[in-house]
Amino acid sequence: MTRGLIFWLLWAAACAAQAQWPSEAERQAESSRLDMRRQQLEDTYNQDMRLCYQQFNVTSCRLQARDRRIEANVELRKEELALKDLERRIKAEQAAQRMADRNNEAQQQQAQREREQAVQNAQARAQRQVEKQAEHDAKGGEREAYERKQREAQAHRDNLEKKRRERDKPPAAPLPVPGASR
Repeated sequence: MTRGLIFWLLWAAACAAQAQWPSEAERQAESSRLDMRRQQLEDTYNQDMRLCYQQFNVTSCRLQARDRRIEANVELRKEELALKDLERRIKAEQAAQRMADRNNEAQQQQAQREREQAVQNAQARAQRQVEKQAEHDAKGGEREAYERKQREAQAHRDNLEKKRRERDKPPAAPLPVPGASR
């Protein structure tokens, strides 16, 4: 394996253990390095092909150049795949972090709504208590008025009974029973 691939595999393993990733600039630099290396491979292959046409055994030379290109591309592809895997992991972690932030924000909003609802419920209970107390006070006033009327009525009955006893006239004779006089 090449030095770059080993570096990136070790970096990815260390980052996975520590949960810190290379910076965007570092990843961009590695991507640029791999692009330059790919361009160098293509340039080298094209140069080898030009040299092959100057030799007597062109076919054999072309096959050897193609094999060298394939081997170099395999190594380069491994490094590119390691970088792309690292990019995917970083994007997945960032997406998970955004989702966690969004869920946390949603939970905070839900908790805020629950607090507001609890405050409204407490205010409604307090208002109902005030109304109930006012109603009770109003009924208490009605009760006092009722008791006052009862006392006045009793006083009036007592007064009538007293007047009836103070009269000088004897009471009138009772009325005859209907149907008994015949």
